[in-house]
Amino acid sequence: MALQFHDVAVVLTIIFAVVLWHYGNRPSHVKGKKLPPGPRPLFFIGNSHQFSPTYLQQQLAQWKLKYGDIIYATIFQKPVIILNSVQSAQDLLDKKSSIYSDRPHTILYDQILGWVADMAFMEYGERWKKHRKWAQSAYNDKATLKTYRPIQTREVCALLSGFLNTPDKFHTHIKRYVAALIMETAYGHSISTADDEYVRMADEALVVTTEAGIPGATTIDIFPILRYVPPWVPGASFMRHVAKARPLVEAAADIPYLSVKESMANGTAKPSFVLSLIKDAIATGKMTKDHEDDIKGCAGVLYGGKGSVLLTFVVAMTLFPNALQKAQEELDRVVGRHRLPDLEDRESLPYIDSLIKEVYRYVPPCPWTSPIPHRVMEDDDYRGYHNPKGSMILPNIWYLYMMRDPAMFIDPEKFWPERFQEMSINEAQQKNPSNFIFGFGRRICPGRHFADENIWLAIACTASLFNIQKARDIYGRNIIPDVAFSSGFVSHPKRFECEIRPRSEDATKLLLGYINTAL
Repeated sequence: MALQFHDVAVVLTIIFAVVLWHYGNRPSHVKGKKLPPGPRPLFFIGNSHQFSPTYLQQQLAQWKLKYGDIIYATIFQKPVIILNSVQSAQDLLDKKSSIYSDRPHTILYDQILGWVADMAFMEYGERWKKHRKWAQSAYNDKATLKTYRPIQTREVCALLSGFLNTPDKFHTHIKRYVAALIMETAYGHSISTADDEYVRMADEALVVTTEAGIPGATTIDIFPILRYVPPWVPGASFMRHVAKARPLVEAAADIPYLSVKESMANGTAKPSFVLSLIKDAIATGKMTKDHEDDIKGCAGVLYGGKGSVLLTFVVAMTLFPNALQKAQEELDRVVGRHRLPDLEDRESLPYIDSLIKEVYRYVPPCPWTSPIPHRVMEDDDYRGYHNPKGSMILPNIWYLYMMRDPAMFIDPEKFWPERFQEMSINEAQQKNPSNFIFGFGRRICPGRHFADENIWLAIACTASLFNIQKARDIYGRNIIPDVAFSSGFVSHPKRFECEIRPRSEDATKLLLGYINTAL
């Protein structure tokens, strides 16, 4: 379609008018209130130009040095409160969770991309509470978690088998492991490769979602009229992007769900989260269109990672072999070499637990405790500062905050599991990264215990059977992995090389015995 100058002029005029209206009608309830310190805003755009599109968490941490651990900024005229300390995050998001558990209203994610039934983006209310209850019962209840043990045992054996047979593809094996555990427990769908159709669809939906920007702070969220800008207008590439994204998001939710219903009809459905919700809805007469959308959305939110924690473990063991050696010494002493460790051994393996805590701390999988901001539902005062109603709350767990704060952790750049063993019991509990990386308050991840079990099992079994060391180039020289991590909602190590080899022939025989039994 040919673009006429008149068309462009009309669109630009509309946008300019909306800009002036938005600025002229900015919130007035902050007048006369003492706001937290922060960078000086510019006319109209506020601090938008200072929010880096990549590695934002590190930039915000630098602001802490100048402005303190509570920072006020604006994205255009939208207020943003940045929390750069454990204390501030716990005081607000935990202790005041009744007013800090909302999500920013997002037109882009809800109405355009189609995530309206997704608990992660959902505004706080009765619908969110229903989703939360479902997820908690399936992934946080101790009795239910024990029913997943056979699946966990089988999938960890598949992971170890991949390390044994094609160790150079460890990235792929880790991705498959994480995906398999979620797809089977959520949909009863077993996968054999990371190229599984359902996994591919979920990955594509996640990619287009994370590329869209911070929920509640995207251009369309700030200027809703832009959703009506035709995709052919120069500069409207974002509209072309979202037009392609929605079908991917819908497919990732619809196709696995419909597969469960089809399996129910022919009597081949395997036990799963979705199956139990469908059966309950049918039995109680609740199966409406909205209820069905809720089931799809609640199941879809469960798949959210590619094994970033396990990749961090591998790169850390490559760079810090002494930590792996100490873990193996403890495993040999407590478990022995005649069997693999299981979750019943966890309390007897304190160094393994310290190692996992250090992996969590070293590179948190989410630079924010939640990749989606909180929203304060009422005006609130804290430490003599005013947090305006509707402010987005960004808890930053990266550098100089929580996990990398020198005031909390001595020599924070060093990978050193022993730091947790040298703390008192109370201090170790207060500084346990598990208290922070899964979120705060009522928005804490409902599947955190399931995820933590899967990570522990994979790390303990891998350490028991394999050595991990630096790869070598064609000249026999060590290849030092570059500790570089991706920017975005989920932070994971960029591709690197290493060597994963069985510790001994007996380790190989032991693994093959488990594989023959479990797979």
